[in-house]
Parts: sequence; structure tokens; C-alpha cells
Amino acid sequence: MRTTTDYSSNSKIITDSFSKAAANYHKKAEIQKKVASGLLSSLIPWKGILPEGPILEVGCGTGFLSRLLIEEFPERNIHLTDASAGMLDFARHYLDEEKALTENVTFGELNVDGLEEGEESYSLIISNFAAQWFKDTAMGLEKLMSKLKPGGLILCSFPGNNSFREWYECCLELGLPFTANALPDVEEVVIKLSMGPVQIDYYENDLQQNFAHSIDFFKHLKEIGVASSTSGKRLSARQMKLLTDFWDKKTNNNININWHVVYLAGKKDG
Repeated sequence: MRTTTDYSSNSKIITDSFSKAAANYHKKAEIQKKVASGLLSSLIPWKGILPEGPILEVGCGTGFLSRLLIEEFPERNIHLTDASAGMLDFARHYLDEEKALTENVTFGELNVDGLEEGEESYSLIISNFAAQWFKDTAMGLEKLMSKLKPGGLILCSFPGNNSFREWYECCLELGLPFTANALPDVEEVVIKLSMGPVQIDYYENDLQQNFAHSIDFFKHLKEIGVASSTSGKRLSARQMKLLTDFWDKKTNNNININWHVVYLAGKKDG
């Protein structure tokens, strides 16, 4: 669980950051795009056993997964949502340009932290790289699961807490604060979710991203809108230079970033 002194303020900072970065995100979020394809592929074995009913995408971003979802389920009603109005706008225009929109596709803003448990409406709830931004990942997923029909499926991906080991190790060696946002502990999330009426399965995969210099990695995070701090921890300019110089020298200007990706599926008892 991540805690902050003012989560509502942080939430606005995060959504504003994503809104401003939508165009760059769509061009440069390579890991997120790759994971979206993997997430849809992992859905295929479940496709034939989904109950009747609409599909909800949570955190649709700029529409990577949305387009694949529309192609895969052309007859289903699909509701695409995001907490960022700018991302949602971009997705709408992108899908329209790609001629992917149909009368079955609708859009809406959704902040999972403000969601109330309610009517069992959806046959499938799917989310790519969004759950790590919930105030509490397990609690947010539990709220979404309450919206599933009996026999319905929730499928999501998120970066886990073993991501960015290289960054952490450099900070540890230098005695600097590790300023990455806290990421979900997969075991903790799975244990919490397993206590409910949903059968949980998951697997983990490490994806690598390469940069010539460590500062390029930090610029990349900022460009795609994911650099907003939820902890308030920041390095001074001097500390940042110390970190990047050390990291570049240690790796001979060959920065390998590890994304620890978690794929989680939950089937509601039916």
C-alpha cells in the first residue's frame, strides 16, 4: 500500500501530467504498448467462457489496448475510461482516425479511488498499466471486481515492486534517496484479492528497456507523464548529477532498465 499526505492533490497532479503528455505517451510508451499486446493475448483462452454483457476498460490511456479490444469483441458494448481527460480525448481521436469506433464504444472519466462498489454489470474488466496508480492497488481491484457479473473476468497488468532494480542499487551505493514511486507488491495484492469471491491467477515477466545515458531514462519517464512523484521525494540538482554520472560510469553508458511486469487474472465465482 502506498500512503501520501494528500492523495487527492497527488491524484490531480498525476492526471494533469498524463493529460499534458498524451501525444508523447502514444509515440514513446514502448513498454506499455508491448504489455497491452501481451495482455490481450492472455485473454484469448478466456474468450469463449465470458458471460454475456459489456466490457469495461480502466485506464485506457491513448488507446493501445482499446483498439485491440474493439477488434477482438466487435459485437460487445465496450466502455473506455481513464482518470485523465486529456488521455481520454486523445484515445477518442486516435480510434476515430483509425476508423475503429462503432456505436458499441462509449467513453467516460473514471477515477477508481472514488468508485463505489455496486451493481454487477460487466462480463470483462480489463486494465493495462493503471492499477499501480490506485491509492491502494488491491482495494481498487476489489472495487472493480464487485462490478463483475458471476463468471466474469478481470484482467490487468501493472509494474511490480521489483522494477528499476538498477536505479535502486545505484542510490543504495551512493547513499541517496530512491525516489521512484512505490509500486505494488504482487504477493500482497494476490493474498488480499484471494480472500474475496474471485479466483486469482497471475504471472510475472521482466522486460528490458535500454538507454545510452541514465538521464535519457529520466527524461523518458517525464516525457510519457509517469515521473510525477506520489511520495514527495526528490533529488536536488546536485544529487541527480551525482546519480547520473555514477550510473553512466558504472555501466559504460549502457543503461538497462528492468520493468517487472505483473499480469493478473481473476474469475468471479458463477
